[in-house]
Amino acid sequence: MVAGRRTMRALAAALVGCLSSAILLGGCAGAGSPATASSPADPSSPSSSPSPTPVDAADLTALTREVPTSMQIVVSAQGSNLITAGSIRTPTAWSTLKVPIAIAALSRGTADTDDVKEAITVSDNDAAIRLWNSLGAGERAADTVQAVLSAHGDKDTTVLPDRVDPDEPFGMTRWQADDQARFMEWLACTDDSSARTVRSYMGQIDSSQQFGLSSIHPSMVKAGWGDEDSGQYTVRQMAVLPHDDGYSVVTFIAQGDSESSVDRTVDAVGTWISAHSSQLPLRHC
Repeated sequence: MVAGRRTMRALAAALVGCLSSAILLGGCAGAGSPATASSPADPSSPSSSPSPTPVDAADLTALTREVPTSMQIVVSAQGSNLITAGSIRTPTAWSTLKVPIAIAALSRGTADTDDVKEAITVSDNDAAIRLWNSLGAGERAADTVQAVLSAHGDKDTTVLPDRVDPDEPFGMTRWQADDQARFMEWLACTDDSSARTVRSYMGQIDSSQQFGLSSIHPSMVKAGWGDEDSGQYTVRQMAVLPHDDGYSVVTFIAQGDSESSVDRTVDAVGTWISAHSSQLPLRHC
């Protein structure tokens, strides 16, 4: 995924005037919304207002039928349960894998913090490759990143070590949306300092990268996109969405024959999730 590919489209949708203090706390707040801190949950008392009907699998299935491309969407429910709809045959990780790469490099003490910031906030490939190479590249880097995943909710993903794509040697790893959601459940609440740093940058996504779930404020998001060998185009996002007195985890993958059709799906998902945020399963740290 090349940074800035969506710049003109995203800039038109980006919110203007985000206060610098909100950035330092981990994300921009929309009008009337509080800025999010580095941890998504707030220990304040739950609202006494009636709860709306919760989102369920039927709702998500209906959403997948309304969009112009194939899609899989996963919402984290209570405990280890997931609400999921749709399926994607080729769940290529693309730049979403930059999150565990950055965490691994910070944890090992090999990361340049500027590279971490650039890899997450503007999805810079060169910065991410430097982080990858700092872990030893190849098999050594792949094993280290896979250890981060397997230790924190995702025991199924196999991180690819080879330079399959010259721009993103690690990006062709297959990362299922449900495995990604389990990893994000850990990332939402962990006190691990390396993960907290990366999570904070996920709340500071550059305006050129704000689309879909990252256009929701506050949010902590990483996206990935690219052209599959099959000719299909993929966009995916993983997000922690703070709201009310807790947070929700949402991951999705959209895949279609053209970038424009996939973009319409991503916009539709962002709009739908934003409109139904109060109905998403609420989790607490």
